[in-house]
Amino acid sequence: MIDSLDSAQTPAEDPSHLSNLRSLVQRVMADGKISRQEAQQLRSALFADGQLTPDELEVVRKTMRETLGDNPLEFD
Repeated sequence: MIDSLDSAQTPAEDPSHLSNLRSLVQRVMADGKISRQEAQQLRSALFADGQLTPDELEVVRKTMRETLGDNPLEFD
């Protein structure tokens, strides 16, 4: 039954997951601040499958840079 696990696409490999993650990061970072609730939403999306992949991390880093530029993220 290992083959069935290997053939199943994990959320991190799903292009729509990465697109949804990008949209979530953009929405959360739009005001330059992140609340506890927003941080939890990001964690839930990132670890939905129990792991953080390099692709997910790259989407978060790139989107934060595009959204915030050189400005620091503020925590509410």
